[in-house]
Amino acid sequence: MTEALLNTLIHPAAPAPIPWWPPAPGWWLVLGAVCLLSLTAPFLLMRWRRRSAIKLRAQQALRDIPATLTDQQWLAEVNTLLKRLLKQRGDAAATRLFGQAWLDYLCAHYPRPQRRSLEPLAADLYRKTPQLSAQQRRDLHRELRRWLRHNHA
Repeated sequence: MTEALLNTLIHPAAPAPIPWWPPAPGWWLVLGAVCLLSLTAPFLLMRWRRRSAIKLRAQQALRDIPATLTDQQWLAEVNTLLKRLLKQRGDAAATRLFGQAWLDYLCAHYPRPQRRSLEPLAADLYRKTPQLSAQQRRDLHRELRRWLRHNHA
């Protein structure tokens, strides 16, 4: 009996095939994201390369300062380099700082600064004959590399 009833039932029709056009809203979003990415990628790549080149030039300029200079000359060269980089970056007000104000500026512009390592730029730079030990020079050089890396100068 159940077989007879089952045979009398009308079977449902198969649904119409899903058309490929127009795509679902999610595909429109994916297409828009791909278009946006393809338009902005060259600009972002050029910007990244420019910033990397500036950073590498600044690091190279710091390495190019001869270690054979006297302490006074070496500090003056480092100070000149930093101020030149800040001026190129458009921060001309910082180039007029000196002493503790200069040290405060340097320490305020990157995380966890080693103030003690940077002190020769504030105090010893203006002494007639500053005396830096080899360790002080290495510490100052390391901090300056950190500062340049963080500030993209």
